[in-house]
Amino acid sequence: MSSLSSPLPTVAVVGAGPGLGRAVARRFGTAGHPVALIARNADKLQDAADALAAEGIAARAYPADVTDAKALTGALEAAAEELGRIGVLSYSPAPTFPNVAGRVPDLKELGFTPAAQTTPESVRSMFDMLVGGALTAAATVLPGMREAGDGALLFTTGTTALLPIPGMSNSGIALAGLRSWAQGLHNDLADEGVYVGHLCIGVPIIPGSGAGDPDALAERWYQLARARDTFETTVGF
Repeated sequence: MSSLSSPLPTVAVVGAGPGLGRAVARRFGTAGHPVALIARNADKLQDAADALAAEGIAARAYPADVTDAKALTGALEAAAEELGRIGVLSYSPAPTFPNVAGRVPDLKELGFTPAAQTTPESVRSMFDMLVGGALTAAATVLPGMREAGDGALLFTTGTTALLPIPGMSNSGIALAGLRSWAQGLHNDLADEGVYVGHLCIGVPIIPGSGAGDPDALAERWYQLARARDTFETTVGF
């Protein structure tokens, strides 16, 4: 399929859930960027693409699991072929939490572990999703960005990237590692026109909650990607 004609590069939203991912897609899409939505659930992803299209945004769904390197690479390559060069990558996948029938689950049920109980296995699942997928996505889109001398890689994390939280040590290892790598990449690419940024969110992402409102966070990302004047910004710290 031929690419859609647009004067602006495509934005690939990896982790295009109903909260922040959808808001980022909408913010960049309303500014004129074609939007590639990437997440695991094909039906929900298509619904999101249809909803954005109804708002006049050129959005398409590319289902892929971020822990499947071949699938993620294929989704990004297909998006670039159909929508045009990927000039912005937004990476913010989240774990799939179990259905706990309306009650508040404990951290262990959600896959998190305290420091004394953290094992290589408990870290690996977090690492594969939060770091492995980021490495795969960046490796796929970076060649085109470097060739064009322009691009933006936007990585979203949570509190444990900066501060230890009791009971969440395995995610902390992964997110702190992602932040460290992203900062190194920011430094490496500074002279090539490719921006790398990090947004660390320390508040619940809830519509209408002020700083944690998805649209407010998406606006922060949009402005940061345009200004490109700092590697990192935080919310709630």
